[in-house]
Amino acid sequence: MLLKSLKKELMTTFPNVEVARIFFMKQNIKLEEQYGFIPENTHFAEGGCSDEINEREYLMMQQYWGERFKFGGLAGYCHAGKTGLEAVSHHVPEVSGIKNLLLISGPHIGYHNGEWGKITRLGQSEQTSVCGSLTAALQSNIKNDLQQLSDPLDQQQQTVEKILGPYFDSFSKNDGTPNILDATKFLMQKIDKDIQIIVQDLISRFNGQIALITGITINTEMGNFFSPSLVEVMKQD
Repeated sequence: MLLKSLKKELMTTFPNVEVARIFFMKQNIKLEEQYGFIPENTHFAEGGCSDEINEREYLMMQQYWGERFKFGGLAGYCHAGKTGLEAVSHHVPEVSGIKNLLLISGPHIGYHNGEWGKITRLGQSEQTSVCGSLTAALQSNIKNDLQQLSDPLDQQQQTVEKILGPYFDSFSKNDGTPNILDATKFLMQKIDKDIQIIVQDLISRFNGQIALITGITINTEMGNFFSPSLVEVMKQD
């Protein structure tokens, strides 16, 4: 399947989807030309899932902007929270009084021959689940077992499962079956809500610009695609 045909297929579910590397290259140009972001005055922080399948674009961005701070973790949630983003705000270089922070965050999902949540990884013959963390949360009976989520050695996964609690509750009131695509979209909304709260608080103490890009990364055998959710640049009033 040609890349163009695959993109057209993905657009039936994510109308604004773009080849990930092209999307981020465009954003780099926009940030530089319209807002004055350059590698010398910008620090890049990434909050994607730990899965290495997402590394291609993050490494590309790191090569462009420089060192990368990681505030994400399983399923692409902002696990580092307020403390993590407060910390990275103190790592930002300043040139002639100008400093910028670039944040990228969001979940991911696999897509293989019309099926969401699956992909055949390089060097493997069998399909695997993507996102594995979100799939595990869907497969667990978290709707009934939230009170049992207390393992200190699995805190990130338990956070993901707790986040999905309201998603499961919605199916107890309506017809339907929980699925990886809807769960990914639900998680995207939660990430947007939480990271906006954190950034709005942070911007009051950060004397510079903060660019926030969130969206869903779609992993395919032909490469990654990206469906943006939030694309905005903020600064103190």
